[in-house]
Amino acid sequence: MALGTVRSRRRTENGAAALEFALVMPVLLLLIFGLIQWGLYFWAYQGGADAARQAARSSATGQWATCSTFRTNTRNAIGTLATNTPTITRSYAYAPTNTSGSVQAGDYVTVSVTFQTTNLHFPFVPFVHDGVVTQTAKARVEYAQTQPETCS
Repeated sequence: MALGTVRSRRRTENGAAALEFALVMPVLLLLIFGLIQWGLYFWAYQGGADAARQAARSSATGQWATCSTFRTNTRNAIGTLATNTPTITRSYAYAPTNTSGSVQAGDYVTVSVTFQTTNLHFPFVPFVHDGVVTQTAKARVEYAQTQPETCS
């Protein structure tokens, strides 16, 4: 057999890298877009927790006594993390020693925030809780100069 005949029968590996890239790329893109989507959700989740803690702390110290001030400041803390109008509630739990029926030092305030966060709608990428963030924070009332309102 001649040397030229052996060379012509050999298979070349031209295009093998392109084929491997085409097989791996969809999985890689799914992973990257999934990380972006879930990263946005957990960023909003942490921001919601921070807004709830700040609202509970400010309510417990008597800074945000009225519902309008409380809701406005909490919405501002949530900011652009929410794609809808957040649901914000505040309630008080009286200490066993409090028999007056009004908020006093030693009682607890609970703040809950719920909002929809950004969904990039990547195909085949599931979204945590359909993008709904719900956070609750609790703080002990330290000072009640004015009687705060329960906001539901």
